[in-house]
Amino acid sequence: MKKRDFLKTTVLVLSVAWGFGSEVRAQLEGGIDELTREMGFALELSFEKTVAITGALLHIAREKLLSLEFAKVAKFLSGTERLIFQAANEVNGALPKTIEGLAPILEKLALPPEAGDNGRAFIVQYLREKGGREVVALLQKAWRA
Repeated sequence: MKKRDFLKTTVLVLSVAWGFGSEVRAQLEGGIDELTREMGFALELSFEKTVAITGALLHIAREKLLSLEFAKVAKFLSGTERLIFQAANEVNGALPKTIEGLAPILEKLALPPEAGDNGRAFIVQYLREKGGREVVALLQKAWRA
């Protein structure tokens, strides 16, 4: 078993065993896992690539938004911090801090440059449909170049 796989499994098992996230209910049923799964199906990406793109985009939001603003995003999308951690493992390195920094990650994953734009568009549309207008506004603010 690779170290990366072991860490993923350990984080997932421990978070379930300790009940992390059980106090706060996400407004989006299924949280970040639902969003990631649907994005993978819609954009025809593997699970690993979908996790990397979604996690990188949310990491950019975490870097750009105020703590209270990002807390609203994380509350609406339960599991956000876990997904960011998984994304860092998938790319075997640091995640971008700006939207311009997303291109090298996409290249590393052998994805075309428009995959980032497609990911952003999907997330925005999906969250709007699920009633996350405030979260959409915050993410769009963070993703401005």
